[in-house]
This record gives sequence, C-alpha cells and structure tokens, in this order.
Amino acid sequence: MWYLSVLYLDNYPDIYRFQEKQMRVIEQIQTIIDTNEVYKNDYENIKSIMGVGQIGAIALLHLFLKYPEANQREITSLAGLNPVYKQSGTSIQSSYKISKTGSKLYRGVLFMGVLSAVRYDKNFGAFYERLKENGKHSTQAQIAVMRKIIITAHSLYKNNRKYDVDYNSNNMKTMA
Repeated sequence: MWYLSVLYLDNYPDIYRFQEKQMRVIEQIQTIIDTNEVYKNDYENIKSIMGVGQIGAIALLHLFLKYPEANQREITSLAGLNPVYKQSGTSIQSSYKISKTGSKLYRGVLFMGVLSAVRYDKNFGAFYERLKENGKHSTQAQIAVMRKIIITAHSLYKNNRKYDVDYNSNNMKTMA
C-alpha cells in the first residue's frame, strides 16, 4: 500500500513540499525542546499521558509557556473547551456546548489522541464510558476527555510530575 502514497505524492508535489516543510518545523521545535532542560522535562511530563504524542505535547507546552500564570479554567477557555449555555428569556434554551472561542489548534491536535487515550488508558476510558452510560453522545464524551487531558497535562506541567495511571488508587491506599 505504500506505493499508493508515493503515486499520490507524485501527482501532488505541493502537498509533498508542504509535508516536508511541516516535518522540518517539527524537527526544529523538537531541537529547541531537547536543548533546554526545563522545556525537555516539561515536554516529557506532558507526553507521559497516554494519547498525547509529539505534536500534542509540543502544542500543549506552547499553550502553557505562552500563558504561565493561567489556571485550569483559563487554560480550558484558551483551548476553547469551556462549556457555555445559551439562554434568551424563557423561549430559547439549549444544552451546554463548548465555546470554541479559543484556538482550534489545540482542539485539532488533541482530538485523535483522545481516541487513543480512551482505548488504552484505564482512567480516561472509565471516564468516557461513564459519560456514555449517562447518555452523552460519543463526541460530547470525547470532548470531555479532551478537556480532562488538558487539565491533567496542565497539572503535570505545574507540579513537575509524570503521569501515573495508578495515582488515585495509590493516594487512596496511603490515606487509609
């Protein structure tokens, strides 16, 4: 099947050049991260979340570095994942939706990672399944998991920790 992609790229040289340019930019950003110990540590902490890959970790690191004093609520708002409720008097009322007022870059980069997180991480998978059981649509549940991933990544970034799947169960054992 690899020959299909070669044929496709031969017919569309602009796409091939654009993809090469994208890869060069990603490599340059990765070099900057690797040469700075603080960035590298923060990047590794964010990337330790199942479902957050290289590009997702770069995007989230950018968000957190751009707004260093932002709290979790502000971070979700900057990513456009904050819930809003539309109401006008008594006649127009809708259910909660995401605002989409923030940068769509972060939502776009993380969307496919959410599918991986739901499938392979037991915490995100359980959260997703609980939302589905409560009647949420698949997309709504995926957006909620995306918001949870961003909040978790922000917490890891602020506290300088790696993601631990068993963090909650370990804390419960020490408290008992």
